[in-house]
Amino acid sequence: MDKKHIVVLGGGYAGVHAAKTLHKAFKKHQDKVEITLIDKNRHHILMTELHEVAGNRVGEESVMISFDRIFSGKMVNVVQDTINDIDFKEQVLKGERSTYHYDQLIIGTGAQTADFNIPGVKEHAFYLWSLDDALRIRCHIEQMVKDASREADPEKRAQMLTFVVAGGGFTGVELVGELIEWLPTLCKQNGIDFKKEVRLINCEALGNILNMLPEKPRDKAVKYMEKKGVEIMLNSLITSVDTDGFTTRHGDVIKTKTLVWTCGVRGTEFCERLPLTDGKIGRKAVNEYMQSPDYQNVYLVGDGMWFLENNRAVPQIVEAAEQTAKTAADGVIYTIKSDLGLKAEHPKPFKSNFHGFMVSIGGRYAVSHTAGMSLSGFFAQALKHMVNMYYQAGVCGINGAWSYFKHEILEIKHR
Repeated sequence: MDKKHIVVLGGGYAGVHAAKTLHKAFKKHQDKVEITLIDKNRHHILMTELHEVAGNRVGEESVMISFDRIFSGKMVNVVQDTINDIDFKEQVLKGERSTYHYDQLIIGTGAQTADFNIPGVKEHAFYLWSLDDALRIRCHIEQMVKDASREADPEKRAQMLTFVVAGGGFTGVELVGELIEWLPTLCKQNGIDFKKEVRLINCEALGNILNMLPEKPRDKAVKYMEKKGVEIMLNSLITSVDTDGFTTRHGDVIKTKTLVWTCGVRGTEFCERLPLTDGKIGRKAVNEYMQSPDYQNVYLVGDGMWFLENNRAVPQIVEAAEQTAKTAADGVIYTIKSDLGLKAEHPKPFKSNFHGFMVSIGGRYAVSHTAGMSLSGFFAQALKHMVNMYYQAGVCGINGAWSYFKHEILEIKHR
């Protein structure tokens, strides 16, 4: 009997979780089942920690975990390739290096930054959605401060020292938090008075930042940021961006050379062009088992799938990625085991179980709301570290947790 081929496309949070779940189910049936994970990179990237690289708190190695390390000793074949097309009728993925047949396919290709077709965003703003993005931001900020230290024109100098993060969600606020801590050190190194000369702005289109949090922790975050000198611009929808800055819907013009855009995400262009039933914002529709309505052997998970739970779209967060991956993997396991005549448990429909939210604002402060309880300061920061260590331990054992502790506690670049 030919082996059953399961392909997981994408090595993000959802793809890794799906592959590990599949390994656990089929590790005693390696003669009958083959699992392949395909990703264009050699590393799993900790997307939720990219702000720490952009803000120079940690080095890039701290957010990279090699797939070889994650799947060492497991029956998951990791292939580095870029998939350009999928023939769903022939059940073949077409990559730059090879083609790959599948019997069951899980697609977890993630998301990309949404610019909402606002003029100039794509051309002039920085995104924070990849490791390259984070490194680009870090290098740019360093260069701006150095250039400003040599600039005699006060208007140009002020523009160089105005740093704006657009978007008051998790990513935006966490990046602002990193800049709160890094910029004073960077300015001191270059002979610039941070308090007198630097503007650090968080620009949000809605009436509040961190809208996913209850009022109490949200207000504490605002109070902390403002205490540190952050200007929070609310109800300030950006309508255009150019080389000199941006304009809001109220006509405010902010002159800056640094605008980091963290105003939301959408499904990837690759996912959007797949000939599958559309959901919204570039995502593909699935049923309660994460199956495409077009093909029963095709599942979509994480940021690329669109599913309404209680009339609300499943959010694009890590817990949702892992939980949708578990649902999809369970469906694949049931189908394959049934085909092989093995005992199989019918999969359960997706039901979210989100534990809450944690937002770090630099390395010294955080706010959280988990299990109905709000925390701030040291305790919220400690909780976030514990959750991150737990994730890394789950991905690559106790060494993963130690690696996180080393990078985050022992080797922080600025304190």
